Amino acid sequence: MSGDIMIRHTASAGVLITIGGSCVGADVFSRDPAGLYPDTPADVRAELLKEIGRGGIETLLFTHGHGDHFCLEDTVEALRRNPSLEIISTETVIGQLQKAAPGCGKLKSVSPAEKGNVMLHLPVGTLEIFNSRHMGEAYAGVQNLTCMLEIHGKRLVLLGDAWPEAELFAKIGAWASTPDVLIVPFPVIGLPSSRRLLAKYLKPAHILALHLPRPERDEQGWLASAKEVCERARDGLPLPCFGERLGQVYYL
Repeated sequence: MSGDIMIRHTASAGVLITIGGSCVGADVFSRDPAGLYPDTPADVRAELLKEIGRGGIETLLFTHGHGDHFCLEDTVEALRRNPSLEIISTETVIGQLQKAAPGCGKLKSVSPAEKGNVMLHLPVGTLEIFNSRHMGEAYAGVQNLTCMLEIHGKRLVLLGDAWPEAELFAKIGAWASTPDVLIVPFPVIGLPSSRRLLAKYLKPAHILALHLPRPERDEQGWLASAKEVCERARDGLPLPCFGERLGQVYYL
């Protein structure tokens, strides 16, 4: 594939988005304490920190504070490399960073009580964020941010671990019903029920499915099942790219 959007898969659900030379990282540093999802590889981590240090990456987003989306140690190191780094996340994540690296960075939090969209102007574009329910009943009380990013006229949506429900997709659709790229945890497009809801509100040009378990931990064959559902579906959604190799670059 070739296109104007370059996305590098950096972690379980992490991506570095580059459009027209402008870069934004989302959930790029992760270290899963449970070992179910892969961590940011050492070489990718080193490259990200080097790029942050020289100012090539000005903004990081973290959708929530779970270890498979956010690593405090690596993010503090990023702030040490570039004390002007902008970081946007939940109150919990920003609170941890303020305590671990006082006075560093341009840190912005979204209140869990916020009901509407929060709009922010970034050095490279605009960002709209809203609170969305975390997937899974056990995590329903966890603050999760859905991020809608516009860079040089391209629109990308990152769900974090958002619960795939009608309200979620309707909110995204009100912002852009045909986003250029939709970045989702793979169950969102691997379950027929969530696909039906998604297709009702959105017609993305590309779908990038991430948050895959380590192959040795996929005893139930979740990934194979999701792929089969996608291949058999006739709902108009594009066949997704599955992020099976960390470090992979996608041109969309």
